[in-house]
Amino acid sequence: MTASSKDCWYHRNKLESMKENNNMPLVWNNIPEWAIFALEYGTREELFLSDEDKKMITKFIAENFPNGYTMSVDWESYKEFDTNPAFGKACKTYKVTFITES
Repeated sequence: MTASSKDCWYHRNKLESMKENNNMPLVWNNIPEWAIFALEYGTREELFLSDEDKKMITKFIAENFPNGYTMSVDWESYKEFDTNPAFGKACKTYKVTFITES
């Protein structure tokens, strides 16, 4: 198995496990690359984002996942230059599956 196929295998199995636990997947295909670390680990851990960027991430989470989430990034599904990201200015975006409690 290559690193890429291992990532796909992990992604599929993680999502299947989440679905089995009656969690609800929400797929976004336009999550900014620069926001992924902060979405995974929190904005407090992110040292390189501006306050404005952190506010956009916090607002996105509050509006879409007020009760929390788990996420999985599909590293092979991206747009090199997306003019309509989920938030922020045009940039590289990835497909991200968010799992919320149902």
